[in-house]
Amino acid sequence: MSPRFWSRLTAGPLLVVSALLFTAPVALAHTVLVGSNPAVDSTVTSLPSKLTLTFADNLLQVSGKVLNSVSVTDSMKMEIASNAVVNGNTLTAELKETMAMTGAFTVNYRVVALDGHVVTGKYVFTVGTKAAASPTIAIPSSGSQNLVANLSGSLAGVKNSTASGVAHLAFNFSTKQVCYTVSETGLSGITAMHVHPMMQGSSMDMTVSDEVFILLNNSAVNATSPVCTSVKPLMMAEIVANPSHYAVMIHTKDHPDGAVAGWLKKSN
Repeated sequence: MSPRFWSRLTAGPLLVVSALLFTAPVALAHTVLVGSNPAVDSTVTSLPSKLTLTFADNLLQVSGKVLNSVSVTDSMKMEIASNAVVNGNTLTAELKETMAMTGAFTVNYRVVALDGHVVTGKYVFTVGTKAAASPTIAIPSSGSQNLVANLSGSLAGVKNSTASGVAHLAFNFSTKQVCYTVSETGLSGITAMHVHPMMQGSSMDMTVSDEVFILLNNSAVNATSPVCTSVKPLMMAEIVANPSHYAVMIHTKDHPDGAVAGWLKKSN
């Protein structure tokens, strides 16, 4: 056979392999906000010169493109954030001086995870007379914490008003795992279970987020013994410190956006 034939024969597979290498996903997991300074819903005595947002994983960066951004507006709706910088899993921005010395300041962020998933969020901190607690989350090296979520189908954002359930989760910092069992009544065609970041407001309504904080194994439903999943210690510490900011949700074929859900709280 001619050299030209062998050239055509080998070029095809090489091109296919090259395409796969350059189109393969960088990561498989989304990210989520796990810390901030000023902290979520905190009150600080004066406006700091810098805002810092900390995420569970590194953020995607592409040369020449702005993928990650943050906006901060004061109580007069004036933009005060500038010079946003990404360094690994942190996003920082300078905060300009403002005429609104006190009041509520609103943070809106848009970041891109390593897998290309866009994550958006919003929170408020207040500048006033009360000092804020430290936003740093302590990560225990040992010990455990039990949490429980009473699942209902009547909360805002879920569809099945007749179903119910209970999720028991034990976060073990020694093994870096969460072990859990889930009981349910009235559900069929379960497709997935997640721990979602969901803020519990004064209206007791649930704001459903498409972000997944922890993927739970379906085999834990009505199981006789707990199922365990490895979780990053920082994520476990965030949940244990602020359980009411997270909820367990069960998704079904008939209700893919959520059939039952319930906020986490501490248990014995």
